[in-house]
Amino acid sequence: MLKNHTMIRIFSILTILILTIGIGHGQTNIYHPFPDSNAFWGDLGTNLFHPYLRHNTRYGLNGDTTINEKVYHKVISLIDSTLTNPDSKYYAAIREAGKKIYTKIGNATETILYDFNLLVGDTITYSYPEIFSRVVENIDSVQLPTGEYRKRFFLNSTGYLGLPDTVIEGIGSIMWIGLFNPLVTAIMTNGDSYTLTCFKQNEIIYYLNNPECDHCFCTFLTEITKRKAKGKLLISPNPFTFQTTLQTDNYLQNATLTLYNSLGQQVRQEPNISGRTFNLKRENLPMGLYFLQLSQDNKSITTDKLVISN
Repeated sequence: MLKNHTMIRIFSILTILILTIGIGHGQTNIYHPFPDSNAFWGDLGTNLFHPYLRHNTRYGLNGDTTINEKVYHKVISLIDSTLTNPDSKYYAAIREAGKKIYTKIGNATETILYDFNLLVGDTITYSYPEIFSRVVENIDSVQLPTGEYRKRFFLNSTGYLGLPDTVIEGIGSIMWIGLFNPLVTAIMTNGDSYTLTCFKQNEIIYYLNNPECDHCFCTFLTEITKRKAKGKLLISPNPFTFQTTLQTDNYLQNATLTLYNSLGQQVRQEPNISGRTFNLKRENLPMGLYFLQLSQDNKSITTDKLVISN
């Protein structure tokens, strides 16, 4: 009698496990399109050598635009956790067609950002900032905070340019800087490190990995407060082709501008900068994403990103 009861219990447990796996597998057969409105991505940047520095990057979708007769959704680089702050700037445009996500950053040509048709062994080739590829090494499913399951893609670099990436259907990359991570393949030798903290749509959190609090955005105006403390830096135009202008709230005296490429390699250093406004010329720098750091008296004043386009 006891033996029969044990067998029934084991059978019940196995049945529950099979049903759970079946439900998860069934959910991954439902395609989840990329968001087209009211979506936010957040990431947190820290520096090994300056642990007190925090840099929040936040992107949000706000409205549509037409480029070359194609409708795109506008990606805004946010100053805070809202879409209404006047200091937030247009960054890029994205669109979806046939489960493929395309993006156009600044004046650069359109490139693929994600392809949710991929199978294990398939290769995806990007054209920004340079042509490089990744191959799909594995596909599984992951359970989100909402309880639903979605496909998860593990991609690995096929060449010298590019780091491994992990992508969730309908969310995007969950590595490094998140949304545009497939195109920014940075090995930061200057001590910088980035973590995707959050993705939410229609105020529903679908991904959360925030080391500073248990929700998407720890405070309403975090970025504004910290920029005022460090000194606000304006870069215009950004992206730029030949020359851009940098303007800071603080008066600089014998400051140094250091520029790093997307691999974290120092590509330029300009010392003896004084005043509040100065120009940065492209010269022989190739198209792509760069990280700049302003320092004075051996202390970092501020860091930011800039993009050089064609």
